[in-house]
This record gives sequence, C-alpha cells and structure tokens, in this order.
Amino acid sequence: MASHAEISLAYRRAMKRAHPDRQGPERRAAAEELARQLNAAYTILSDPVKRQAYDRTIRQQVIQDQIMRRYVGGFQDGSDASRPGTVRQREPTVAERRERAHADRRASVLLVLVAVVFTALIIIVLVLGSFLGSLLQALR
Repeated sequence: MASHAEISLAYRRAMKRAHPDRQGPERRAAAEELARQLNAAYTILSDPVKRQAYDRTIRQQVIQDQIMRRYVGGFQDGSDASRPGTVRQREPTVAERRERAHADRRASVLLVLVAVVFTALIIIVLVLGSFLGSLLQALR
C-alpha cells in the first residue's frame, strides 16, 4: 500500500506530464480529461476514509470479476466502451488465457465424465432390471 507521500509524488509527476497547458492544441481536450481523472483519483486516494472505501470496492470488484470469469466468462453489460467515463476491459495476459483454457478443458472433461457415468448407470439398471425380471419369471 502506497504512503501519502508516494501518492502525492506520483500525482505531481503525472500532472506534470498530462497538464493541459503543456500540451498542443490537438491534444488539449484529451489532456483536460486526463487531468480531471487524475484530480478525482488524487482526491480519493489522499483522503484515508475515502481510500479505505475505494479499496473495499476494488477488492469486491476483483473477487466478483474472478467469480464471473471463472463460471460464466465475465460480465457482458452491453455498454459502449468508446463513450467517455466507461471502463474498458484490458486484454487478458497469456497466463490468464492459458488458465482459462485449462479451466475450460477441465469443465468439458467433467461434463463428459458425468454423462458417461450417468449413461453407464442407466445401462446397468436396465440390464439388472431385465435380469431380475427374467429370474423372477423363471422362478414362477
């Protein structure tokens, strides 16, 4: 966890690079938006109470995203990622793609295994039932 001094230093460095007055006219609008985002982030991260609430929210989102990715492939909210203010999902890393493929293979194997066992049980019950029926008929 970063200290208040580290947060302030990082904020100042980022603002020096992104300040709208240091940008050309073609990049001024983007720099103004970035400066607003940096100011909003600094406002939250510099206040200990707001930062705790933010950290709790982030942890909850991370856990929820992990659960959703693992079991249903992630959130599909239908929002337009090109609109300002919307969060764009990052591309998964190679390790994440490999883990996802491995989890998908495990799930597929498990489904096939359950289907085979279920089918085998039905066949065993049918064969056993017909054998017992034949045996009872022979005893009469």
